[in-house]
Amino acid sequence: GGGDAMAAGDNAAGASENAFMPSGSSGGEGQALNLHWTLGINKDVVGGVHNLSDAESSDMFYAAAHTGVIFDYNSGVQRLLQGHVNPITATAVSKDKKWIVTADTGPDSMMVVWEQKSATPVKTFFNPHPYGVHALDIAPKFQYLVTLSAPAPIGESAQQGPGGDQGGKAGDTAKSAAEQECQSISVWDWPADRDTPICTAAVGTQDVQTCVLFNAWDSNEIGTNGKRRVFFWTWDVDQPFQFYSPALAPRDFKQRIGDYTQTIFLEDSTQAATGTVDGDVVIWDLSLIVDGLSRPDERRAVKIIKLCPEVSLNVLMVHDKARVVIGASDGAVRFYDYQFRVQAWFEDISAGAVKSISFDKSPEGDEDFEAPGASGGVGVEDDFKCPNFLVSTGSALVVLVESRLFYELSPDDRRGRLVLQGLDSPVHGLSCHPSLPLVAVCGYSGFLHLWNYNARSLHLVKVFEKLVPHILQFSPDGKILAVGFTNGFCKLLKASDLSEIVSFRESRDCVTHAVFSYDSSYLALAHADRGTCIFRFTHRHGDKNYPKEWGLCGKHKAHWRPIVGLCFSGPEGDKTDKLRLFSLGEDRRLVEYSVKGSEFGGPQIVSPDTVVEQEARPTGCMWYPFGGKGDNQKVLTMNDEYKFKIWNTANRSCRRTALAPTYGDPVTKMTPVYAGADGEEQFMLYATHEKVLGLVQLPLDGNPNKCMGLIAHPGQISSISVDYQGQYAFTCGGADLTVNQWLIDPQPVANANVSGGAGIEPYVKLLDGGEDGEFFSDMKDYFYYAQIRSQDENTTKARNLDGTIPVDEIPHLMCALGYFPTLLEIKNMTAEVKYSKFGETGEYVDRIGFEDLVRLFVNHRPVFAVGAEQIKQAFEAMNRHEPGPLARDGAAGLLSLLTTRGEKMTMEELERCFEALVGDASINSVLDEEVDALHFAHEVLGLADAASVEQPVADESMLALSMDGGTKSEWGGTTLALSAPAN
Repeated sequence: GGGDAMAAGDNAAGASENAFMPSGSSGGEGQALNLHWTLGINKDVVGGVHNLSDAESSDMFYAAAHTGVIFDYNSGVQRLLQGHVNPITATAVSKDKKWIVTADTGPDSMMVVWEQKSATPVKTFFNPHPYGVHALDIAPKFQYLVTLSAPAPIGESAQQGPGGDQGGKAGDTAKSAAEQECQSISVWDWPADRDTPICTAAVGTQDVQTCVLFNAWDSNEIGTNGKRRVFFWTWDVDQPFQFYSPALAPRDFKQRIGDYTQTIFLEDSTQAATGTVDGDVVIWDLSLIVDGLSRPDERRAVKIIKLCPEVSLNVLMVHDKARVVIGASDGAVRFYDYQFRVQAWFEDISAGAVKSISFDKSPEGDEDFEAPGASGGVGVEDDFKCPNFLVSTGSALVVLVESRLFYELSPDDRRGRLVLQGLDSPVHGLSCHPSLPLVAVCGYSGFLHLWNYNARSLHLVKVFEKLVPHILQFSPDGKILAVGFTNGFCKLLKASDLSEIVSFRESRDCVTHAVFSYDSSYLALAHADRGTCIFRFTHRHGDKNYPKEWGLCGKHKAHWRPIVGLCFSGPEGDKTDKLRLFSLGEDRRLVEYSVKGSEFGGPQIVSPDTVVEQEARPTGCMWYPFGGKGDNQKVLTMNDEYKFKIWNTANRSCRRTALAPTYGDPVTKMTPVYAGADGEEQFMLYATHEKVLGLVQLPLDGNPNKCMGLIAHPGQISSISVDYQGQYAFTCGGADLTVNQWLIDPQPVANANVSGGAGIEPYVKLLDGGEDGEFFSDMKDYFYYAQIRSQDENTTKARNLDGTIPVDEIPHLMCALGYFPTLLEIKNMTAEVKYSKFGETGEYVDRIGFEDLVRLFVNHRPVFAVGAEQIKQAFEAMNRHEPGPLARDGAAGLLSLLTTRGEKMTMEELERCFEALVGDASINSVLDEEVDALHFAHEVLGLADAASVEQPVADESMLALSMDGGTKSEWGGTTLALSAPAN
């Protein structure tokens, strides 16, 4: 897991060609999760689909979320280019189809040049622009790239990327902030051994430029356009950019000009052309007429041609065998000559608005594809011919069109062949069938697809009119697929043909969770309005003469904050005939419902609720029958402070607190990989809210070597599911329009666990300074002292130290080590030790050895440091978020809150604390009448500012991920400048 499982980001990071290995092998050992297949396409990247086909191969290239895909549309083989951490927003392919360039937008952006044949990266530019690349082009002479920077996200100031924006001129002074906010244009010489552009300029307009291209007949000229302005740039190595932007006044042409789409240069002339969203083409050319506005060597608008009224010309390109090719929002592709006279038209593709057009590589010097009329004839009798081309559309479809289709008579024969079907809207719902190789996926445009992932074919499709499906769940017996919608509807469909069985609506808010009981006879839903509903499959009125049907058997609103987890108990508890449902809310409460009692007056809430957190926010829960013989009535909860907690549901005690994987965000979803396995044979697939997917080996004990993580999606991970054989994991990325299929191989995680050391070695490494550090030796000293203390230190008799201390010494020891547990945390720690062997021996444990203490400390101590900022937030909450300092006295004052709320303190305890902290027991002399949070933190508590303390990011060594750490500290004790006396 550790080091090499996180190497997904390294795969595009060398500098010289020979430093690369094919992306299939990441050096040494394989990865625990390997991207096996990706379903989806970044459909809105204009020009994002590239035809790589020639006489031998039928490959195409496109991007799916943050992965580049080389796809053979005849064999169905995908070769995946991995390494980006943000969605790929710009792509280009060299004219000879040999090199592919990909670039992304977001923090830690990259631009990568790949060799197409081997699918390996040959050059990586890190942070080419502060926010990434908006558009790029590759010069026909191969070695130059031009990029347009992505505009700053709303409300962010520019962060200088190390690669970009140095400016082409030597001696360029530091730029003003306003200029940094400007878009910039850069030219790169990628085979050269430099990581910076050879020239850069700021684009001096508010109109964000979206299209950029080299003039194919003169690589030193570049055209760009935004919605309202067109720029022509000239550049040369180590020369500053020169540019001009021709003015275009509507009154000159007595018509309104729509927003621009794309610009092209026309062959063998000084002309350029720009398309608009209204179906016009603006022709730019040099003109000898003096107009007092432009210089004679600058192009200006010479005419406007109405090509396709009221249709947006999305894609304009020049093809040497087909002249001008235009793809429009009406789904048609039309061919023109350089005077914009139509030559051929393909208006029956009917796959949606055109986003890109890309031709086969035609054999060199092939005379067969002369453009009509070029042979000197009139051109009417010449047949229209061009290489085959791919058309991609805004509906996430890619169609292969052959030029001979132009002459087919029936519209259906003129369609072209669908070679790729992506996902046309955000995908949040995903579920694997429990006994067949099928995965269900649903999207916000209303589609529900059932894919056969072995054949990689679409098995069944259903489209919901005017309904937006959000969540999917198969029943464990595989007969039913539940679909939850954003408006609160839930439909149960037959899994065999997707026909509707029944439809419910118990809320007007989105269905956020759907779970079946293990015997498929109950279904529970949670809605965004914090309500839970339970449905049951049974005879109507409980009468055996009626047929069985689904009906509501109860609903509750037990939470006052959103529900983050919902689970049924498993078959383990059924000897007592008690099926129970659990819901976990952000209100930090785990609520239990007794379901079987629901024949009489509906499901009952079993009170009291379990309070699972005091400060952290819960993020999810699951039924957890693993570990411990006979002790399998358990629920696992996760929180945003990187902790797993396992609760025994019979007596509501916390049986274990364990450190969760700390790659990126906290864990929000988790599911077992293998049916019926336990212990080290069992692995959990987990996902964080954004980016990270990983595996962790059971038992969950906080050992960092037993888990791995990688970037599965550039943004949110909306859903995860494991196939019925534990062979594949599926993830979907919501707005990134992608579903990824991962091959699961737990061996690397198991090996990393073995090689990471036995006993407490992995835990000691997590301590400040490690095995040889001062902290660890203090820990041993304190442990010996605690042994002595527990046997009465004032005696002269010989002591018999057995290497253990009583459980009630634990809190004092934790305080001495700088972790100050609350009373609830002390209770949880004590229960964890007390019941640690209960499943095996049936006996309580009341003493603890040193190794167990180290484990307990590492798993229970907070991941986040307590600094002055946290104290400030606590004061704001105590002041009910009203401005001004907090009063010391009075009913809502600091003292009364400390003595009457939460874990109450007595005045004597408070005085003891102040004496220890500042050497003065008189509360009134220590605190002013109005208590200021920062003064209290610095002067009374003696906390250092978090910023002034070096804070290691959690698991930095294993993070090849780009995460903005720096607030997480591996060990919070460093900012606490006090350690309570063990009294």
